[in-house]
Amino acid sequence: MLDERLTLAASLYEPCSLGADIGTDHALLPCQLLEQGVCERMILSDLSPKALAHAEAEVERRGLRDRVTLRCASGLAALDAACGCVSITGMGGRTIAEILDRGRDRLQGAALVLCAHTERPEVRACLERIGYRIEREEPCMTNGHAYIVWRAVPGEMRLSAMERLCGRELFDSASPMLSPFLHQQIETVERRLDGLTRARVPDREAIALALAVRETLQRGSEKALHEDP
Repeated sequence: MLDERLTLAASLYEPCSLGADIGTDHALLPCQLLEQGVCERMILSDLSPKALAHAEAEVERRGLRDRVTLRCASGLAALDAACGCVSITGMGGRTIAEILDRGRDRLQGAALVLCAHTERPEVRACLERIGYRIEREEPCMTNGHAYIVWRAVPGEMRLSAMERLCGRELFDSASPMLSPFLHQQIETVERRLDGLTRARVPDREAIALALAVRETLQRGSEKALHEDP
């Protein structure tokens, strides 16, 4: 069984003959993709030999070993063939951005499914930088933690500074999780504002930015509440 985060990632995956899961850990996502016929074969990679051993045990247990290539590798160095879709989940946004920046030449036009719970602006900025555009940006709440799951494909994208910070396609999501996600994000910004305004020497630039972010999130939240059936 996949949790809400990986279930959402699986739903955004591009059906293909060869997919790849980078940082696969226990291989739960790729096993489901293979079992459901979303991918015919998959490359599973992890930097940790221990994690890769867990992945191998899981694919063996589920009778999928002959459809899987296991690689102990750093980031996209695991890719030695063109993939239809590449997933990177369970990492911080900065790590995902570093992986994509270093290995962009190995993507060869693959669709991307990415998930980060921190440093989300860095993922958006990286996608823009490497020539990818966001098709879907979906919120998810798992065990009290907020995540964003993206689906991105090759193409031009131009984001404003505020869109890099808060998202753009996120506010078009039809997910019932959008309102609670935005509410949590607003609360986080308000706690930051409280700390900034209590400082002995308030950082006016940081306060102005936090206020602008809160306003953007509040507008998105009001729209989501209005459109909620």
